[in-house]
Amino acid sequence: MKTKFAIIILLISFSTSMYAQSVSINPNKAVGGQSFPVTISGKNTAFLTGVNTIDFIFNNAITTDAIFSNQSVLNDSVITGTVSISNNVTYPTFFKLRISNTINPPINIGNNISIIDTDTIIPRLQQIQVLDRLFRGSYGSLTLKGKNTHFETANNNVIKIYRYGVEYKSIAMSNVKIISVPAWEIGNISLNIFIDINAKIGVYGMSIENEIDGKLFFDNAFTVENLFPMSIINIEHKYARRNDQKEIYVVGNSNTKFKTNPPTILFSKNNSITYDVQIKSFTTIDDNNLIAIIKVNPAAELGSYNIAYFYPTDQDTIYLNNYFSILAGTGNNEIVQNTIK
Repeated sequence: MKTKFAIIILLISFSTSMYAQSVSINPNKAVGGQSFPVTISGKNTAFLTGVNTIDFIFNNAITTDAIFSNQSVLNDSVITGTVSISNNVTYPTFFKLRISNTINPPINIGNNISIIDTDTIIPRLQQIQVLDRLFRGSYGSLTLKGKNTHFETANNNVIKIYRYGVEYKSIAMSNVKIISVPAWEIGNISLNIFIDINAKIGVYGMSIENEIDGKLFFDNAFTVENLFPMSIINIEHKYARRNDQKEIYVVGNSNTKFKTNPPTILFSKNNSITYDVQIKSFTTIDDNNLIAIIKVNPAAELGSYNIAYFYPTDQDTIYLNNYFSILAGTGNNEIVQNTIK
């Protein structure tokens, strides 16, 4: 009799485990403010047969900090939908998932959605390493380093270059390679780029897009420089007084383009363009010499000024910091005659 009783208990235990219900959710990690698609998988469940109510539990009560929406029942074992996490949720936090079904008893999953630090889950471009200085008309190499990215896993990585937020297609990319690294380290992509001789000088951004990470941006990714930079050798008559009108004589190096590509001449003070000193006109003698007539306002601020020679076509600028000075007193509004060499 004792033996039969033991067998009956064993059969009941086996039968219960055979039909025991269980549920899992994937993915099961999130950050505050995130909304993401999830799949709920069940075993011995009746999702399609019954009607499902899905809630998240925190401190033994239903919470609105985690909400399940867009429920779609694929079959008795699979439900898809969207989980939305409140911006107010901080990490680390855990939410229990509860599924109530009109056929099955409520099923609880303990600590199944964990809220973690954004730095451990959000993919981003962490660094762009420039292996060579990037000049017009030359080749260069870049390595793009990502964190929580899937460059190797994704089917396709689309790389784009931007200037002032607009895609820039005049820089050619080639030899794009995925660099395999251990899973716990950052992912890398290496590539070569060719800078066209007419490419704009200045700072460029980059983006990488794939079906897993979405579109990742990196501002100030690299800078294109001029292999033959322009500079100013000398400026004569670099002092003036309030109400002065005078000529200044500018001598550039062999790479300046005063005549073939006339610059815009600006004065600045304290990192802002100023109109205390105004360019009335200028005459280009040749690519390396010009004469500018300037007018100093009667109430101009005293002190040192910066001069910038800006080339709109090349987007190239020559800066001369603290080069021009307004002295105390009032000028006599005369034009000083220069001898052009």
